[in-house]
Amino acid sequence: MSMHILGIRHHGPGSARHVLEALNAIKPDIILIEGPPEGEQMLQWAIHEDMKPPVALLAYVPDDPQHAVFYPFSIFSPEWQAIRYGLENKKPLRFIDMPLIHKLAEKPAAIEGELPPNLNSAELIEEHHQLQKIFKNPLSYLADIAGFEDEEEWWEHQFELSQHPVEVFTAVEEAMTSLRESLPQKNDLTEQIREAFMRRGIRTAEREMYTEIVVICGAWHVPALRSMPKQKEDDLLLKNLPKTKVETTWIPWTSDRLSFESGYGAGVDSPGYYKHVWENPEDDGTRWLAHAANVFRNHKVDISSAHIIEAVRLANALTAIRGLSRAGLKELNEATQTVMCMGDTVPMHLVRKELIVGNEQGEVPEGAPQVPIQRDLEQQVKTMRLKLSNDEKIVSLDLREPAGLQKSILFHRLQVLDVEWAKQQFTSGKGTFKEEWRLKWSPELTINLLEKAPWGNTVEAACTHYLQHKASSCNLLSEITELAKKSLPADLHEGIEAVMKRMDELAAGTTDTSMLMDAFKPLVQVSRYGNVRQTDQETVSVILRSIFYRMIAGLPISTSGIDEEAAAEIAEKIKSVNNSIIFLDEDELKSSWIEALLKTIAIKQVAPLVHGACCKILYDAKHMDASQTGIEFSKALSTGNDPSHSAAWLEGFLKDAATILILEDDIWNITNQWIEGLTPETFVQVVPLLRRTFSAYNSAEKSRLAQKVKHNSSGTSAAKQNYAINKERAKRVLPLLEKILGI
Repeated sequence: MSMHILGIRHHGPGSARHVLEALNAIKPDIILIEGPPEGEQMLQWAIHEDMKPPVALLAYVPDDPQHAVFYPFSIFSPEWQAIRYGLENKKPLRFIDMPLIHKLAEKPAAIEGELPPNLNSAELIEEHHQLQKIFKNPLSYLADIAGFEDEEEWWEHQFELSQHPVEVFTAVEEAMTSLRESLPQKNDLTEQIREAFMRRGIRTAEREMYTEIVVICGAWHVPALRSMPKQKEDDLLLKNLPKTKVETTWIPWTSDRLSFESGYGAGVDSPGYYKHVWENPEDDGTRWLAHAANVFRNHKVDISSAHIIEAVRLANALTAIRGLSRAGLKELNEATQTVMCMGDTVPMHLVRKELIVGNEQGEVPEGAPQVPIQRDLEQQVKTMRLKLSNDEKIVSLDLREPAGLQKSILFHRLQVLDVEWAKQQFTSGKGTFKEEWRLKWSPELTINLLEKAPWGNTVEAACTHYLQHKASSCNLLSEITELAKKSLPADLHEGIEAVMKRMDELAAGTTDTSMLMDAFKPLVQVSRYGNVRQTDQETVSVILRSIFYRMIAGLPISTSGIDEEAAAEIAEKIKSVNNSIIFLDEDELKSSWIEALLKTIAIKQVAPLVHGACCKILYDAKHMDASQTGIEFSKALSTGNDPSHSAAWLEGFLKDAATILILEDDIWNITNQWIEGLTPETFVQVVPLLRRTFSAYNSAEKSRLAQKVKHNSSGTSAAKQNYAINKERAKRVLPLLEKILGI
């Protein structure tokens, strides 16, 4: 009986090549791989013709899909090549890592690892943290000893580019054994349990009388699997572990996410380069640098064949100077930057993004086991001729076309489910029948989708039930309003009915006018879709009117006795409601709204900013002519008013209303006279308010106002000169005035 332990680096092309060569030489009876046993049933799909790495084995807890782990595989992953070898040669394959039914269960305190109790000084704590860094990435420690700044570079030259697999695996085992023996004992119970499970898998294969056993695991674990403790010790570690239910599925992965930490631990920093090394093992750098040249050419950078030749020469010269066997990524990057980029680091970002990391996305066969809601989404995406891609894409939709409408409905339903594959963009001037969406899929969104699987087997069913659940749990009108915004365009009649019912209940118990105003606008917006979406207009109309009449009943009192910040907020909401009512164009609502505004400005205690805003709306609606408006201006800017009161009123009326100042001379003169009458001290006090008002005007409006000031300035100065103040007569008034004022 022979056992061969092959220590590898996950996602290493050299390791993958050495593993294949070793397997072909050993011809094992069984292959044991560091991986979750729950994934064994999914391995058969690895040799399907439509399975295209990078892909990931996703394992999750059905009742809590956010509690999940990914196991990514690329074409150059040693485990992937071992799996394909075993399936193609009909050899038994087993995953022997810690079962996920334990790993994804809630960890007991014993597994969580704590700081040793004897750490009683800063020096000891720092030493402990340094050891933890080494334990997490032991390669960095060995690389540092060897004089390399980067552990990935060290591993690449020592193992990935080596051509002797037997020597490589022997060297890996010796290096890791020495490292583990020289370091203090690692206090990580989870890792001890993992290695105990791996040893259990080996013992099981030995008891089953397999004669040639190959074990493929991360390099760090090799010494722990070679020197086996007594079985009783391992059994004690594995006793009474917590359990949970776990399900697995295949999902597409992306090149850039191969660099993330995953179920195997740390990823790789250069997946695109590693794929190149896997596909072109004999390349001396010529092919790679030719690809780099193409990247620059695609971005309109002139690169000639001479650049490539000189870059190859420089890379090989650097390799010789450093005493290396072959040019690695560091040498190729330095040659690219020096020759093709003229020393500039900025263009190298293109090479990193498109070549070193890459933008490849994997594919999973259509018949692979999936959760029903996941399968339903993929079928809809395929029918609509879309693609769940990692590449960002902008999609413009015309809702008058059936295809555009169906895509929009799907996007909005996914928004309700919090699966933000599509994010709606602001589309100025495109009308109510146009939408623009930015699409970008990421594997993490699969988790969000699986989280909603208990609510239904299709996107529509899950969306409806989830919407009903969320509606019932809303306790504030503002919450149900936000839900209405998301759900109304999603074409979910049963779900929308639940939202509308809950909104009506909350509106009936709400006396906060501000909340009612917030709820009014999204209900009006649904009419923008009206005939396009065939939404239940009758239900929406009933709720809308109910909220409207509650809102206008409380409007006058809600604008009285409030501070400046609250006044600014409610003034903006009044404008927003007014725009919505104009859009609705219903005489009954417009009439009631105007009546509510008239009642509001009749109250003496109303906030001046709100009063001004209401007067502007009434002026625009022609319920207040120029003469009446002038009277309101005169009242607001009366010398008996506090200057800050007048400035706030001006802001309410004149904000976004430069045209009135430009065209209405009476209003101009009243405003101008008020400003001229301010004392220097008062002017300094109110100028921030005035600046806030006039800063909203565009440059053309400001220019016209400046011309009007210039035109009127000479006449104003002359008028001032005509005033003759008799100071002697004024002095006679002062004693009486002082007595009245009590001075």
